[in-house]
Amino acid sequence: MYCTKDKLVILGTADPTRAMAPYGDRNYEIWAVAVAATYPDVKRIDALFELHTEGYWEQDPNVKKRLSETTIPIYMHQKVDGIPASIKFPLDEVTQYRSYFTSSIAYMLALAYHSFVTDGTPKELELYGVNMSSGEEYTDQRACCEYWIGRTETAGVKVQLTDGGALMIAKNGLYGFENYNPLCWEIQQRVFAIEGGIRQSEAELHKWELQKAKNAGAHFEASHWLRKAQRGEI
Repeated sequence: MYCTKDKLVILGTADPTRAMAPYGDRNYEIWAVAVAATYPDVKRIDALFELHTEGYWEQDPNVKKRLSETTIPIYMHQKVDGIPASIKFPLDEVTQYRSYFTSSIAYMLALAYHSFVTDGTPKELELYGVNMSSGEEYTDQRACCEYWIGRTETAGVKVQLTDGGALMIAKNGLYGFENYNPLCWEIQQRVFAIEGGIRQSEAELHKWELQKAKNAGAHFEASHWLRKAQRGEI
């Protein structure tokens, strides 16, 4: 099962763009991460993706129940007994391009790319609820998603990203074309000074944390010998 329409939405769960997807427009096919089905403002999904191992989703009986009861086709590692809607994800077909995946969204993007290369659909791709702007998403997942977006665009698919996320954004504008007027320069020096102060504070804090640990060890040892002495053992 590949994308069957010219327009495809890949849906994550991030606010606020999750609710902005074109649920009412049947010209779009909507692929979503599995947990998106639990959000009340997600009005329609055509395919779900649960690309964790069985050990991950089987630990929570509520998740297993949700997966087993859904009637929406759901891509998984393999067809799973007890999950009637499960479909084997075509891993070999997407890893032929490059074996580089750090999130469910990346797998979904790669499948959309493969669908276009194979069948010519989708011709347009939009992402909602996919921010990649903090924590693990930013450090581990963003670059991989941007790689697959780049491949998809190069293949000829029109990719549209919603505002509010970090994907395909140069935070300071085009490198080398940043504004360095006197005001920007002054503010930048202030930022550098604050960052230096933070590093110094962290170094001082680390030093005192080490001292605290030494004192705690000495306290434990002294208390141990005190109790032995009070019991007349030494």
